[in-house]
Amino acid sequence: MIRRTVILGALAVAGCGPTAPPPTIPASAAPGERVIEPITRAANNATAFFRRPQPNQPAAAARAIADIEFLAGAVPADPRWQTSQATVQLVQARNQGRQALGIPAAAPAQGVIDGLTRAADALDANDQAAAAQALPASIFTAGPQQTLRRLAQPPRIPTASAALFALTVGPPPR
Repeated sequence: MIRRTVILGALAVAGCGPTAPPPTIPASAAPGERVIEPITRAANNATAFFRRPQPNQPAAAARAIADIEFLAGAVPADPRWQTSQATVQLVQARNQGRQALGIPAAAPAQGVIDGLTRAADALDANDQAAAAQALPASIFTAGPQQTLRRLAQPPRIPTASAALFALTVGPPPR
């Protein structure tokens, strides 16, 4: 009984500590692209990919999974989106994406986002070496080459579509 009380107390105190800032995702560098709020932009981009994932598009897959990773951290942290029904589904989709790519559950979200985004940029530039280098083994434990192969065959992320659909209605009214 005392042991359980001590453990529960420790967990309660740990929950009150500082939290990591929500992740960020790089803005698009596409010339002439309209500036869109980051959560909406990420949701639109990921929805476009997960609606009909195509094989042999590893850069698109990397960006879509980076978007899911971003959304899973950003939606619950943004006061306008906090009550979104998508929050739980986004976390599930993030976990499924991580599992599909061999990313540990404890990996930092920003490291996952940065690695996938850099790899996608390198793939778009047809630089396989830079793409592999963008995926550190400390985060992408399957190794860079295996991660790139997995991205080339769209990873199955069953909850992505439902989570993204819940975001299409926009933030809940205040």
